[in-house]
Amino acid sequence: MDILDRSSSPLTGEEWHRIDEAVFSTARNMLVGRKMIEVLGPLGPGVYALPYAVFGGSKPAAIDMIGDRVDSIVAAERRETINLPMIFKDFKIFWRDVEADRHLGIPLDVSVAAVAAADVVGQEDDLIFNGNADLGYKGLLTAEGRTKIKKGDWTQGGGPLADTVKAVNALNSAGHCGPYSMALSPFLYGQMVRVYGSTGMLELDQVKALLRGNVYPCSAIQGNKAVVIASGIQNLNLAIGQDLVTGYTAAENMNHIFRVFETISLLIRRVDAICTIE
Repeated sequence: MDILDRSSSPLTGEEWHRIDEAVFSTARNMLVGRKMIEVLGPLGPGVYALPYAVFGGSKPAAIDMIGDRVDSIVAAERRETINLPMIFKDFKIFWRDVEADRHLGIPLDVSVAAVAAADVVGQEDDLIFNGNADLGYKGLLTAEGRTKIKKGDWTQGGGPLADTVKAVNALNSAGHCGPYSMALSPFLYGQMVRVYGSTGMLELDQVKALLRGNVYPCSAIQGNKAVVIASGIQNLNLAIGQDLVTGYTAAENMNHIFRVFETISLLIRRVDAICTIE
């Protein structure tokens, strides 16, 4: 079934290509969660829910001479099922705009598609980091059982680096040896853009050195909050049913309605792989 129904639209293949490129480039520039968490999928647009394994605390591997120990088996602590909600935003292209652009021989104006895409990917990151109370979803900043450390004074030199070290040490103590990634509010990110002591380096560069460059400002995080995670499919996944795409929905008063949408959920397999700074 052609759920996108592109053949019913008045657009040419080249015009559809321009819309796709506007949507994808907007997503690439804005998305933060996907830079930190590995994607599982696409699983298919019709997948409503997904069962997944949840693990408890980690234990060291066994070591002996003959390998007959039975106390070193990894098994899921429990299985959970999570729904994959649809995130979507519709946009309208006026028929006269299509005709005018073609008459003038200029490329179709697809800025409206980029605006819709920005709203969708903004909602995606909000779901990943803050969850959704109406749907009963937890995000990286709201998951119960996550590790928390109290934020120090980031107005003082060394404050951001000290808190990041504490977060990494907390994750390492829980058995997560990295790699690590950090997302933080634009406000806190700005506080790291200053020279660190007498090193001649920005404090941001010091934090990036600790986290192998994986430091991202995120507009979905507000105020004085940051989160450091231990990446890896053993800890977290982004389950994607239908990846970001644009479809044609209908003609309305001769104008054309399109939809940018995706289906996605955050899978938290080991909650102690998340450490918030707040």
